[in-house]
Amino acid sequence: MAFSAIVANWPWMVAYVFAASIVFIWLRTLSSTDAEAAELATQSHAFESATSLGKIGAEFFRIATPRVLLCVIVLTWIARLMVGQWNPWDLLVVAAILAYWPLQEWLIHVLILHLKPFHLWGREISPIICRNHRNHHRDPWHPHLGITPPHMIWLYLAGLPAIWMLMLPRPQALTGLAVYFALVLNYEWLHYLIHTAYAPRSRFYKRLWRNHRLHHFKNEHFWFGVTMLSGDRLFHTQPIASQTDRSETCLTLGVENELSG
Repeated sequence: MAFSAIVANWPWMVAYVFAASIVFIWLRTLSSTDAEAAELATQSHAFESATSLGKIGAEFFRIATPRVLLCVIVLTWIARLMVGQWNPWDLLVVAAILAYWPLQEWLIHVLILHLKPFHLWGREISPIICRNHRNHHRDPWHPHLGITPPHMIWLYLAGLPAIWMLMLPRPQALTGLAVYFALVLNYEWLHYLIHTAYAPRSRFYKRLWRNHRLHHFKNEHFWFGVTMLSGDRLFHTQPIASQTDRSETCLTLGVENELSG
């Protein structure tokens, strides 16, 4: 069914991919945080953000990425409620996303965000999303550097709806998109919060806070989960902190002298 839909709509899909690619390239030019990170590296290192949830939330939603995600979530849920046709498959879609999410966090963090520069055909390849993440590690005291850049959010917004609409019936596709985008915003919020001066006040948040702070300040080769930690348990990257050596490359990820460029 999905294949026949692709064949029948290929001219529109080509136009869609072309337009989405143009927007992606434009957003990519706005996404580098190299210069910002270089400037922040000269400042004193301390978690100086607001300490109340209200003030931190206000700071968070002044950033474009969370505002865009919130609008998309609201629109997607409105579309889902208007379509109706609820059935048990909606629950299965939600369960599948929740089961997949911690695996996705782990895989993206390990295989993409921590990817070091490499050479291909005589040229050094250093994807912008990897550079952004290394900048984030160099200045983990500044939560703004941890926000997903606009071009990556655009990939979610432009790619997922088209794929899900081809693979699933419209009602269940909308259910999946609404839940998935909500989890993306939840990731951005919790990750942002962990990198502020806000102190843990619940067992749930303290567990996430400790896990991610260990990744940044103890050893970057472990503790890759952010909002769900079962990926670390599955791949055995959640060791006992007191028995784990402190890494000397937590702040650089083993890539030196990058900020000066």
